[in-house]
Amino acid sequence: MNEEWSQFSKEMSQRILEAFPEWRSNAVSDENCGEKYFKLTIDPPSNNTGAPLEIDTYQEEITVAFDAYHSHFSSFEGDEWENAYTFIKNIISDKYAVVSYWRNEQWCGSWFQKKKSFPNCNEEYPYANKIKIRSWSRELDADIECKPKD
Repeated sequence: MNEEWSQFSKEMSQRILEAFPEWRSNAVSDENCGEKYFKLTIDPPSNNTGAPLEIDTYQEEITVAFDAYHSHFSSFEGDEWENAYTFIKNIISDKYAVVSYWRNEQWCGSWFQKKKSFPNCNEEYPYANKIKIRSWSRELDADIECKPKD
């Protein structure tokens, strides 16, 4: 435990590492704007994403990021640990994936969706000319070209 972390970071890091002990060696202490906090970075087995799985406790919330999507879990949303834990389990389950919309190399937006909800067109982001679907193991991955609606 890092004694310079807030009580929140200490408690959440303990819960995260108890739930995912195989990731313990990836845990570090990070600092931003003078605040020290827990951070965990995990490369997916597929190594196919724009960004690895990252979990941190910066600013008294759990932030979980994967590829082009992230979500914040804080006490005003209910039990931040249970919600974050479910989200992490969904990421590594390969039943969900990050669906991101792009115009060339410019990110337009993204969602975290179940396979049955994957789009096949750019209706949500008409400016996009490509949809990238990225999952933990690569099983659900796809690149969909779209005609942008300028």
